[in-house]
Amino acid sequence: MLKKITNILIWVCLFGYLIVVFSFANGKSKKLVFSGTLVNVVDSVSRGFVRDSDIKRIIKKKYPGMVGTSISGVNKEVLEDLIDKIPYVKKSEVYNSLSGKLIVEIKQRNPIVRILSEKGYYIDAEGEKMPLSSNFTSRVLVVSGAVNDQLIKEELFELVKFITNDEFWRSQITQIDVDRNREYVLIPRVGAHKIELGSMEDYQEKFLKLSAMYSKGFSKKGWNAYSKINLKYKDQVVCTKKN
Repeated sequence: MLKKITNILIWVCLFGYLIVVFSFANGKSKKLVFSGTLVNVVDSVSRGFVRDSDIKRIIKKKYPGMVGTSISGVNKEVLEDLIDKIPYVKKSEVYNSLSGKLIVEIKQRNPIVRILSEKGYYIDAEGEKMPLSSNFTSRVLVVSGAVNDQLIKEELFELVKFITNDEFWRSQITQIDVDRNREYVLIPRVGAHKIELGSMEDYQEKFLKLSAMYSKGFSKKGWNAYSKINLKYKDQVVCTKKN
């Protein structure tokens, strides 16, 4: 019984301490003077869609003349909503430091393929469209030909994920071309050949055949011996020699 009462008193004291600390921090925060903005794009090494100047422009437009005023006047949730509307931003977090700086943490969206139809656009890792950028060009797999939203949803995105999730195919396959019959031709980075994948039916088995061709067939003939590799037929690979 005594142990139970002791535990309750400890929790009551801890709760009271947290209330005091929070009240003190909250009061101190209200007195903080805005001293500038620090933007941290956490994945800027691999992607450069979002620039510091773009974020600072949004903040300045929303809160002009903030320097020297209380940072408590900044609605951080509103800023996060505004920043998250940028088509290249996946998620933002806004908070302030103890020195009065407004800190913005940004994670960018991750494009995995570029579609060349219409005006051109990217598709990110979640399957959502994102526009091309004048600030940065992402070096990703390219898709051309008869591409539409239905095709992307029903099968193309699956193929793109398969290629980009495999280290070898991600480095070797640079482009996919689609014809009106939903047949696919792959353009490799190394080798003077085109790869006729055909339809998406049994596509993973087709890649296994292609892998075997690369590891066994090309070791003897070389990577530039063929102009075309046809994977459409079951249990075989048909190669067309260069003239």
